[in-house]
Amino acid sequence: MEVAGFLLAGGKSSRMGRDKALLELDGEALVQIGLRKLREVCTEVAIAGGTAELARFGRIIPDGMAGCGPLGGLVAALEDSSAEWNLFLPVDVPLVPVEALRRLLSAAGGMNVAVMAEAGGRVHPLCGAYSRGALPALQAALAAGRYRVRAAIEAAGQVSRVRFEEDGWFRNVNTPEEFAELEVRLGDI
Repeated sequence: MEVAGFLLAGGKSSRMGRDKALLELDGEALVQIGLRKLREVCTEVAIAGGTAELARFGRIIPDGMAGCGPLGGLVAALEDSSAEWNLFLPVDVPLVPVEALRRLLSAAGGMNVAVMAEAGGRVHPLCGAYSRGALPALQAALAAGRYRVRAAIEAAGQVSRVRFEEDGWFRNVNTPEEFAELEVRLGDI
């Protein structure tokens, strides 16, 4: 199955105080970590959103609409993609292992329009596989100003969830304190 991979790197990183995509763990920028993982399971990869500075790491697909959160990046990526299935990974969740991405893709297909990760009782709609069939509903939500990704995708049709035991894989880092905790956690592994 041909799958396009998109690293979601939009957003202002205002709580972090600098671009999260360029933060380094063990000498590797978060953007590099995410792209490396996507390349292991996808036939092509790109960065959805993000600054021009990220172009040195890969092709950037600009958000089609500013101020609408990650939904704009999802829509722009799906509009750009020729693949039926598209895997999304946020740049600020560097602990998601490649095997988790494989599990999401293995659940794709059939009647589903999307497959999302679930861990710790929470659904993580930004870490998931989306079919091009979801695009019209996502575009409609964007045009109507309804920017909640989970609500938009659930309106598109059948959505499956893949449950993971390890909740920590999906924790995003938004502040310098959370990033410091992540570095400590990696040191303990």
